[in-house]
Amino acid sequence: MTRIQPSAREYNRVFGITRRKVRAAGRHLILHPGPMNRGVEIDSDVADGPHSVILEQVTNGVRFEWPVLYLLAGGKPELAEAAKAVRRDARPGMKPLLLL
Repeated sequence: MTRIQPSAREYNRVFGITRRKVRAAGRHLILHPGPMNRGVEIDSDVADGPHSVILEQVTNGVRFEWPVLYLLAGGKPELAEAAKAVRRDARPGMKPLLLL
């Protein structure tokens, strides 16, 4: 029988975000909406590293999601102005690298 789904180790090797891949990518931010599967999707040292804004992203997630859901539910755009007050870049000079 042919195995279609990779093991956790294979997935990490091919698709996982590792320190080596981040170093090769240069100066970027690491994003992840959470919850994350440490050691498979992303290595812990990357998730907790200097390029990571995962904690800020998860903390502020509701601030982004609720205005969007409001608009999708038929709300008026002029009443969703609070969404524009959210900081657009947690660390100036760095651009998002990953959104898993």
